[in-house]
Amino acid sequence: MIAAMAVFLLAVTAVSIMMPSASADDDDTFRTYTDIRAESYLVGVGKTVEYKIFAIGDNDKDVKFAASLKDSNGNTVSRVTPTTGNSVSADGTTLTVTAPGDAGMYTLTVVFTYLDDNDDEIVVTKTAPVRVVTPIKLSATLKNNSGTLTELSVWFIVDGVKVEGSEKEISIKAGGTETVTYDWVTEGLGHGAHTMTIGAEIGILEEGLIDTSTSTFYVGQNSYTLTEVLLVVVLIVLLIVLIIVIRKPVKNVGKPKARR
Repeated sequence: MIAAMAVFLLAVTAVSIMMPSASADDDDTFRTYTDIRAESYLVGVGKTVEYKIFAIGDNDKDVKFAASLKDSNGNTVSRVTPTTGNSVSADGTTLTVTAPGDAGMYTLTVVFTYLDDNDDEIVVTKTAPVRVVTPIKLSATLKNNSGTLTELSVWFIVDGVKVEGSEKEISIKAGGTETVTYDWVTEGLGHGAHTMTIGAEIGILEEGLIDTSTSTFYVGQNSYTLTEVLLVVVLIVLLIVLIIVIRKPVKNVGKPKARR
């Protein structure tokens, strides 16, 4: 029993000797936390969206950065302002991304560079998605049916839900009209028909001072009229006739004409 215990202790001692031990230098190694954040990763074509980058370290060494916007092929597109910097704030450095003119998925790439305790260069790359979409243009013309100037706040309602951020203060003279528009950056609408109307103060709507009516718009398809449907049918019929004519065999090809 004693011999077995001795063998066990020797084995544990050998394993302990072979395992590397943490040194004081390891505990003192400079560490930094880097990150990219944004309130929204969605932006309209040609519009701007803000991201914040962070670099929080254990000492006061500066963290440099280089930022770029890349497409799905890894090519740098559009603009990021600022593109480079010599010091990232622990409270966050703001980057303004200008979206390209083509909708699609893009990637904001930020390369952080700093020196560790041994003055060796450390490079860390972080990325964040940038979803570029074509905005849906909402538009409505309002008429003031009252005999006085009317000032009010209005907003758009799509499929019965208020479009956040679409509020606008307008002023309409007596008997006059005002057209309000809003470029809605969203990807939450499915293909097909959607309803749109204008919302305003309850009192204004109840008194009938402003005419509001529900309209329909389409995402990913169009509204097809009877005339358009008939034209498509006629085109299909003509195409079928053309195929029949082309495939019809020609008789008596190469035969001499009968003598009289």
